[in-house]
Amino acid sequence: MRNWLRLLRRIVRLALRVDRRNSILMPFLILSQGGVVAATALSQRLLVDAATARLALGIAGAVLLGAAAQGIGGALGRVQGNVLLYLNGRVQLALSEEIQRTVSGIPTVAHVEQSAHLDRLNRLRMSTGSLAALPWSVLGATATTASLLLSLALLASVSPGLCLLGLLGVPLILAARRADRRLREVRDATAQLVRHEQRLHQMCVTPEPVKELIIAGSAGELGRRAGAFWDAATDREASEQLRGVAVQSLAWLGYAAGLLITLLVVGNLAREGRASAGDVVLVVALATQLLMQLRAALDGFSTVAEASQVVRHYWWLRDYAQRYARPGVAAPATLTSGITLTGVSFRYPGAPADVLHDIDLDLPAGQTVALVGENGAGKSTLVKLLAGIYDPTAGQISVDGIPMSRIDRTGWQNRTSGVFQDFSRFYLLVRESIGVGNIRRIRDRAAVAEAAERADAAPVVAGLPHGLETPLGFGGSELSAGQWQKVALSRSLLKNDGTTLCVILDEPSAALDPLSEHNLFLRYLEQVRSATLRGAVVVLVSHRFTTVRMADRIVVLRDGRIAETGSHAELMATGGVYAELYGLQERAYLGDPG
Repeated sequence: MRNWLRLLRRIVRLALRVDRRNSILMPFLILSQGGVVAATALSQRLLVDAATARLALGIAGAVLLGAAAQGIGGALGRVQGNVLLYLNGRVQLALSEEIQRTVSGIPTVAHVEQSAHLDRLNRLRMSTGSLAALPWSVLGATATTASLLLSLALLASVSPGLCLLGLLGVPLILAARRADRRLREVRDATAQLVRHEQRLHQMCVTPEPVKELIIAGSAGELGRRAGAFWDAATDREASEQLRGVAVQSLAWLGYAAGLLITLLVVGNLAREGRASAGDVVLVVALATQLLMQLRAALDGFSTVAEASQVVRHYWWLRDYAQRYARPGVAAPATLTSGITLTGVSFRYPGAPADVLHDIDLDLPAGQTVALVGENGAGKSTLVKLLAGIYDPTAGQISVDGIPMSRIDRTGWQNRTSGVFQDFSRFYLLVRESIGVGNIRRIRDRAAVAEAAERADAAPVVAGLPHGLETPLGFGGSELSAGQWQKVALSRSLLKNDGTTLCVILDEPSAALDPLSEHNLFLRYLEQVRSATLRGAVVVLVSHRFTTVRMADRIVVLRDGRIAETGSHAELMATGGVYAELYGLQERAYLGDPG
């Protein structure tokens, strides 16, 4: 309940920020509707009684009251509907932006890798409309309930027993709440199916995977599988909705029976002279309007309940982002001793075993260190630990003797640059696609052009219709894999602004041929050499040993453990794992079938 109230206050403040005037106007519009039903029914009773007694003044007053209630109610209802639609849209947009900023601001990747977290994020994104409408839903449900109570009070003025009709609304509310709760549980349970369906369909319309799907003729199969996931999710939801409708229909039948009894009772009262003709009209009008009021109240409660279910996901995201922000001391201005890993192990959540085991490693300041090993040896996981994207399951990483867990995570990542093998393709202007590597310089055309030149991406830019201002994708220019990789390298170099402490190159040129990679790495090494002279550490991951041999130190990983470490000459002299892998690759380049 406390989190629910916190979120309600937060959305109200958000509404006031995006549109203060309409946010203040909305409560008056909603509350003004509360007395319309009662005023209309009351005017009808007064009109009938005044007409029966031939009271001209009473007839005029009743007509004025009914006309005012209908006119004001209709006009304000129309205004309320328009303002509510506009305000909900503005608040929903602001809320979606807030959620997106929170998600993108988390400096780790577990929340976009683990299925349970993705399901919660997906439910949250799909329910921003319910959250945005929460204040008005609460107020509307409250106003409708008050109007309902006023109608019951008027019924009781005719005969106290008639207000029992309101008790028949209790089963309706209970049935509706049960149906809503069960439906929300089903939607949470099927969130993974919906996400899977969305992912498969997205693959069928995304340029990278669709080429393979077309050649393999698999697009139809993926479409069928996506449809099966969608059908499974919608079938479960439809079944639950049918059960809810069945239970609520029984409650509505009970209410209809009560309504019939009410009309019989008031008819009998009129026959006995204990109720006037106006009373009969009042009861008939209110009894039929109670159906609408109950339905409106149930709709309001359903919207509130839907938002309440998402409240848990909202505050989970907020708490998760705060927990992983990990504030701490500032990162060193420069490295003097370097980065040290002591007994570091790592296991992915839900995995049966560690992918890194008891790693002890020194990365001296000012050196280039290459990580070598077969696929799955743990190289990429290790560099993500160095970037602070993951936290070690066991052991400790220290920066100049300071445990990384005590260093402000965002501050450390601001002092880290690099390119990962699964680099991103930002479909923006070329200048922006490079500039996001250092957002402070995204509008600095000279700095962006210089970074592109250093990454050998200048010819790519020169060949585009509008140079740095050329849009990429979505109707703009398309780049090859190698060109995209050069853009990613430019992005990394733009961040090397003299404050970088750790440069990570995880397969930075896998899309290039070996000669291009060798030449590019020489150029890149020249650029980062000034960083290493200031004490920065450069960590290189590559499967091409012509590039690896240029590193100051080589670390060989096997099955998540350090198998060997040393320079190229030292490792070749020992004749161990590195020498064997190097020999295999050398013979492959020479065309030796052995």
